[in-house]
Amino acid sequence: MEDIKLSRRQLLKMGSIALVAAPLVGLSTTASANQNAAVRAALHFQNKPNGAKRCGVCMNFLPKADLNKSGCKLYPGDDEICQNCYCNGFVQKAG
Repeated sequence: MEDIKLSRRQLLKMGSIALVAAPLVGLSTTASANQNAAVRAALHFQNKPNGAKRCGVCMNFLPKADLNKSGCKLYPGDDEICQNCYCNGFVQKAG
């Protein structure tokens, strides 16, 4: 087995790179939104309303603080459902 000798400078350089890179990797993975492409295709999802039919008045819509980044009961794992979107799973809220 070959001995690998690192100088102190090389060791400190690799350590500092690792310390800087670790938090950046965590930030890049949590900032992305999720879309369920298979369900979107099956339900013919569109980013515009169909007349008066829109996600904001659908009983399946799961609103969040940002209504343009909400969820839906029909789209598991999808957090990019906007209140003015539409799909064939639309069911009007009662009242």
